[in-house]
Amino acid sequence: MNAPRATARLQLHAGFTLVDACRQVPYYAGLGVSHYYLSPVTRARPGSTHGYDVIDHAAVSAELGGEEALIRLAARLREYGMGLVLDIVPNHMAAHAGNAWWWDVLRHGVDSVHASWFDIDWDPPEESLRGKVLAPFLPDPYEASLSSGAIQLVYDGKTRAFQIDACGARYPVAPDTLDEDGDPAPRVQDYDGRDAQGRRRLHALLSRQHYQLAWWRTAAERINWRRFFEVNELVGVCVERPEVFDAVHGLTLRLYAQGLIDGVRIDHVDGLADPAAYCRMLRARLLGCSGQRPGELQGQAPWLIVEKILAPGERLDPDWQVAGTTGYDFMDQTGAVLHDSAGQAVLTRQWESVARDARDVTAYVREARRAMVDRHFAAERNSVLRAVCRAAQTGPHTRRWRAAAVGRMLDDMLVAFPTYRSYVGRAALPDRLWQEAVGRFQQLTPPLAAKSLEDTVFYRYGRLLSRNEVGSDPAVFSMPASRYHQENGWRAQHAQQSMLATATHDHKRGEDARARLAVLSEVPEAWCDASRRWLAWPGAGLDLSDAVQAGERYMLLQTMVGAWPLDLGLDDAPGLHDFMQRLGRWQVKAMREAKLTSSWLEPQLDGEERALAFLDSLLPGQMNHGLLGEVARFVQQIAPAGAVNSLAQVLLRCTVPGVPDLYQGTEFWDFSLVDPDNRRPVDFAARHAALAGLDAGCTPNDLLREWRSGRIKQAVLVRALGLRHAMPAVFAGGSYAPLPARGARGDRVVAFLRAGEGGQAIAVAPVKCCSGVGCGQGLPLIDPAFWDDTALLLPPGYAGAGLTDVLSGARLVCAADGSLGLADALASLPVALLVPD
Repeated sequence: MNAPRATARLQLHAGFTLVDACRQVPYYAGLGVSHYYLSPVTRARPGSTHGYDVIDHAAVSAELGGEEALIRLAARLREYGMGLVLDIVPNHMAAHAGNAWWWDVLRHGVDSVHASWFDIDWDPPEESLRGKVLAPFLPDPYEASLSSGAIQLVYDGKTRAFQIDACGARYPVAPDTLDEDGDPAPRVQDYDGRDAQGRRRLHALLSRQHYQLAWWRTAAERINWRRFFEVNELVGVCVERPEVFDAVHGLTLRLYAQGLIDGVRIDHVDGLADPAAYCRMLRARLLGCSGQRPGELQGQAPWLIVEKILAPGERLDPDWQVAGTTGYDFMDQTGAVLHDSAGQAVLTRQWESVARDARDVTAYVREARRAMVDRHFAAERNSVLRAVCRAAQTGPHTRRWRAAAVGRMLDDMLVAFPTYRSYVGRAALPDRLWQEAVGRFQQLTPPLAAKSLEDTVFYRYGRLLSRNEVGSDPAVFSMPASRYHQENGWRAQHAQQSMLATATHDHKRGEDARARLAVLSEVPEAWCDASRRWLAWPGAGLDLSDAVQAGERYMLLQTMVGAWPLDLGLDDAPGLHDFMQRLGRWQVKAMREAKLTSSWLEPQLDGEERALAFLDSLLPGQMNHGLLGEVARFVQQIAPAGAVNSLAQVLLRCTVPGVPDLYQGTEFWDFSLVDPDNRRPVDFAARHAALAGLDAGCTPNDLLREWRSGRIKQAVLVRALGLRHAMPAVFAGGSYAPLPARGARGDRVVAFLRAGEGGQAIAVAPVKCCSGVGCGQGLPLIDPAFWDDTALLLPPGYAGAGLTDVLSGARLVCAADGSLGLADALASLPVALLVPD
């Protein structure tokens, strides 16, 4: 089949299974979605809430309902003319006892048939690890775990074999290693580490295994296998090996051949040894199965997209042969065009004053990268260094390079590297040693970039948190409409099937929280006055001379303003308590990610408890409840303008070139925080009822009157997707032409014409219109007087033409010169999607 018309991302887990997803098919069909886009369905470690910790690529997770449930879901989707896209995880697997490949490696070491399936260095510099796998999973140091009895020899009745139980996790005992002391029938009590003799026996037994149990804190310096980022529980897979590729993708290829799925989203493609070669291979293998697909699906090409963060100005190489990315680039560009560049200087000065730090973002990033190289990725950095030094010894001009000098050069490159990674293919490096060196470098820079920027600097640099988002560079404050049009024009020419996302399971804050925070760029003075007053609030317990804590509090205040639920009142004690609980979880995570006053490695519980105590002090009856009241009143002032930004964002996602994606539940307002907050259960009953009401006839006035419910956002989405369905050629492959605007507010609108076989459509999205929002009634509607004489200039054929707004139903007539006044076009709703009569 062709690319999806619109996707809906669903997060599967034991609490929302394939069976639950099947029940929602009629609802998503009613929204206008063409494809489900599911989180990984393969068997993951027990209790997984996300599916990325795969333990078996060949089986659909029984916790999710198993393959039978997947088949039923696919059939149900076909009944509604819909399809299915799977998220797959080729880069890594869970280092878990349930992973048969990993278990076999731990049991047999280098002799395992899977020894080369994982990216393991079997000959590391540390002599005690040669021929072994470091198992850095102990919560305490090895010696303490051994003597406390936390590590035990046990007999597993199910497998009828002896195993090692280490703090609740199981490990195999290698063949012929238990009877080394001449005892063919050992007793587990003889290996009790709580007494000296048993401890000696147990330690001797462990030393004969093909793995070395270790304290988790030692991993950064000692680990001898590639991890996913710095997650010790996820081991890198060598999917570039043909036999591994076949094993990892067997289920995916079979499901595609059977017509159960239509496309694939490739997780963390930058972690692979050769992303371009991998993508070409996967596409070729899927195409090879297309002839086996049933009925009308036979011969249709698969839809492949990659999870990829692009640096500013970076493009995805067409040689990859994929449809595009998962949409972080669009999310960044659309967020930027909603921000007012006029507020940049004021907000920059405010942050520099609060944080007592005048450095730009680049300095923050370099500082974070340096710390990551030194402390968090030391083992990976040293692995690259050894590979470079080995390769250098083979060349007449490089053999005199010394490790210390190469190390300094390497560190500087890692700190300054401008993109997530380079893509030097193996063909460009015929020497095998240089292939290994460059490959290891290329697989280190992506996690280094992500952990430095997204998981460190985003929590240290707080000029405006709406620009601290996955796929964005906080240094890029805003984007003019002209540049936004250029990006969409490129997409129309080269990436019509790329995904368009504004919310994901990985976002730092919800799409509507970011849209509201963008309003601060339009009212920077008001925000600065309010935030300064809140920071100095008597009784708030903040020492403003402590720059780090002042910065943390400033970012918390932004988070409160952005995430405040529209239905939350100051008299709602349970609702306020729930909100403070959510903010508290965010605050602790933010402090640990920033790594300034706490960290995941060394949590500072006293400081975290003080931060949580401040949030408790904001609750009704507590000493700082008055401060919370001021925050709430500030939110109410900017919330309508934030909602206008949100609706503009929805319209743009549904109308620019690409495939719009809907993250679960975000058809209503999305003021979520970083995971796991953004993965909370969705109230589908409320959404069903709202959709039924819309079908029954819901006027713009009805939607505006109860805009806080989120129904207005759902209505814009449904009607925009409905037009995509009615005009597939216009939106799936049609042209994109920016529409100029004349008049006083010509720079406050993003408008364009989509045209193709079967029709034309005009999208009109206001930007940076805070001063005109509210109409005196606190509504997300722009006062017609705000637009003054501003008008869109339409192509010649529109002179005197009649138009219908598919969002509001309003009828409009263009002027004789082909212009269309924005006061008329946006009189009923703050956004418009127009088609000729």
